[in-house]
Amino acid sequence: MASTPLPTKILESSRIAPPPGTTPDHASLPFTYFDIFWIILPPVERLFFYRCPHPTTHLLSSFLPSLKSSLSLALKTYYPLAGGFRQIPGTDDSLELYYVEGDAVPFTVAECSGQFEDLASYHERDVSQLECLVPVLPRQEELQPLLAVQVTIFPGEGIVIGTSVHHTACDGTSSMQFMHAWAETCLSGSSVSSPVPIFDRFLISDPSNNYSFFYNHVQSLLKSVREGTIPALENSELVLATFTLRQEHIQRLKQLVLAKAEQSKTYFHCSTIVVAFAYIWTGFVRAKRIDNSSRASLALPADFRARIQPPLPKEYFGNCVGPCIATANVADLIQDDGVFVAAEVVGKAIDQLSERLKVVRKWLDEYASLSGTPILNVAGSPKFKVYDVDFGLGRPSKVEIISATKTGAMSVAESRDQQGGIEIGIAFPKDEIDYFKKYFFDGLNNLSE
Repeated sequence: MASTPLPTKILESSRIAPPPGTTPDHASLPFTYFDIFWIILPPVERLFFYRCPHPTTHLLSSFLPSLKSSLSLALKTYYPLAGGFRQIPGTDDSLELYYVEGDAVPFTVAECSGQFEDLASYHERDVSQLECLVPVLPRQEELQPLLAVQVTIFPGEGIVIGTSVHHTACDGTSSMQFMHAWAETCLSGSSVSSPVPIFDRFLISDPSNNYSFFYNHVQSLLKSVREGTIPALENSELVLATFTLRQEHIQRLKQLVLAKAEQSKTYFHCSTIVVAFAYIWTGFVRAKRIDNSSRASLALPADFRARIQPPLPKEYFGNCVGPCIATANVADLIQDDGVFVAAEVVGKAIDQLSERLKVVRKWLDEYASLSGTPILNVAGSPKFKVYDVDFGLGRPSKVEIISATKTGAMSVAESRDQQGGIEIGIAFPKDEIDYFKKYFFDGLNNLSE
């Protein structure tokens, strides 16, 4: 049975704009093929939990004004996020991010009487209870907003800063670049001078017109995107938990995988994320009790900034990620050496990333071919340093990607407390998460033997 939603009261609804006269009168950023590829995904929803033992009145009078003013200053630099996306007037197939001076970000302040420490924990929590902390990104036909913010106060316990970012605006690298800039602005009280985002979409060369190819293929979905009717996973019965792989676990996994690779005379990219993803993927397959005769897939977002020609500057703000897909037989993944099997296919998929740019037009077909195949998607990255986002309340006590529960993804971040470790957030029905927990912790115990 689904849990009862948390009692939440809206205290304030406003809109935050860049300071007047600090942005262009208007700006247009045409979509690239990287932008259009991700248009069908729901907004990326992150929650940052901060312990803060102050009453609501104190936070409303002291912290909220600085949070709002710093958001305004951050939007001075990241002004496209205050705008939206639309079809370029007079065109049939051209989309753009469009900003006009005066555009603003929806900003909601709420109060919740739920148990903050429980929601900010690592154990299982009902996804339906976390969703009340997520800001709603308004749906508009003419100009779809890109960013919404909600601040939820738990009196005497803590505060949650939630963001919803439309995937057409930017990928995870860029959205976290914005979050770090906002937090640093809140700490300093003035605009952060660097890094300055680069918005120039013409830096992404498209001589084969991959944009039009993708647009034609997703055209039937665009109406659903605008209306917000793209189907998502049912969350009412899901529980979300976070699992940590410590540095010593990761090193032991690497040792085992590399030893098996040497024995098998096979070589592939074997990094922290490869063995971490392999370990979680094999647990996912077991928890789902997938038929042994099936195949299963892992799909992770690959950053192509340094791989496209010419390479993009690291300050590029937008989308430049594509799918990296690894597939294996379920029967092989659930064997005793399943982690090695998984690591091999994931590592070899990463080794082939540069070749992926030669077959961009096959990306959609690859996803289509996986229809009906159990697939575990990946959201986030340890490189984003989400636990360094400090608005003056200290480091977050917890960070979640709630939207990952809607796309069947595991969320990934650096470990908050374990140097060199990785946190993995994953949602299952209750019976499946119990099975996954047993596999996860039994496996870690075996690594220590």
